[in-house]
Amino acid sequence: MTDIAANPAPVAAAAEPAEVQPPQFRWMSIVPTLVFDAILPVVIFNVLTAYHVPTLYALIGGGVSPLFNNLRTLIKSRRLEPIGVMVLFFLIVGAVTSLISGSVFFALIKDSFLTGTAGLVFLATLFAKRPITFYAMRGFVAGDDPERIAWWDGLWAHHEFRHGMRVVTVVWGGIYLVEAVARVFMALKLTPAQVVMASPIMGFGATALLIVFTSRYMGAMRQRREARLAAGG
Repeated sequence: MTDIAANPAPVAAAAEPAEVQPPQFRWMSIVPTLVFDAILPVVIFNVLTAYHVPTLYALIGGGVSPLFNNLRTLIKSRRLEPIGVMVLFFLIVGAVTSLISGSVFFALIKDSFLTGTAGLVFLATLFAKRPITFYAMRGFVAGDDPERIAWWDGLWAHHEFRHGMRVVTVVWGGIYLVEAVARVFMALKLTPAQVVMASPIMGFGATALLIVFTSRYMGAMRQRREARLAAGG
């Protein structure tokens, strides 16, 4: 894709048309993920351990639910999303490696490899033409609508928007790295049952904070831009 910032022609088109408004994030949309990735793994783990299934196999059994959820999401969207593919890859590799190693500790920290890699990927894309958050947010804001996609791509012509995308990328990448370290610490200090309970709470808590931060940060940036346009700036 041609970099709009390098071509002055699309700058005028980057002004946001009145009829194009970014959709509001709906918290209800994460309910399926909450059920499959947070609640069911805990239920499955506790049911299996109650029937005296070894801890390692109970942990792997609990991971089937998130694996199914990610497959369901990819099939529903009918397209391969890089982040979704990466999650699936680490879920499968983590489960297989846990079985081969026979290590309960490795099974407990396998999600750390996912969040840690995600954090590094986010930060690494700061050196790319456009950071990963630009494309991730475009999928949410624009979907498959050509008009919305063109509008979102046109925003890249504005310095403040480019700066905002990079700030959001740094925050998401940094939080993911912190979360990865925290998961290892929990595996060292807590029992497997406690880790299974605390891990999704921490993961969803971090994600919720990141969503709130991103929404407010981008909203404030949008308001400043609209104020300048209203003032003729």
